Amino acid sequence: MPEERFQERAPLRGIHILLVLDDAESGELLRTVLEDAGALVSVAAPARAAVPALEALRPDVLVADVGDEADHSSALIARVRALPGCAQIPSISVTADGGRDARQRLLTSGYQEHVPRPVNVWKLCRLVASLAARRG
Repeated sequence: MPEERFQERAPLRGIHILLVLDDAESGELLRTVLEDAGALVSVAAPARAAVPALEALRPDVLVADVGDEADHSSALIARVRALPGCAQIPSISVTADGGRDARQRLLTSGYQEHVPRPVNVWKLCRLVASLAARRG
């Protein structure tokens, strides 16, 4: 798909995303897609680097791909929500578990959205744009 149509479907220009990863290599596709859609992407890898990165960067949206366990991702968002100024940062969790129970646990723990793997990149970009717009 040409770049113009991609940006038309997922206009991320001007949105700063903190992409939190357990493994920087595995997140390279996510980073590339988000940057191609116009986003400024900062990466925190491993996941324990997320807190200092959030304190320094204050991104518009947090996208966390920190493992396959909802509990791991829930622990991360609990730390994020406890940070001054980060209680309301829009956030998306990416996990291999696409089940209803995992989704509900993640949303209850503090994420606004959950995207199961394999990631539908169009959906991810639309969610990022939507969350950033709501934050306004």
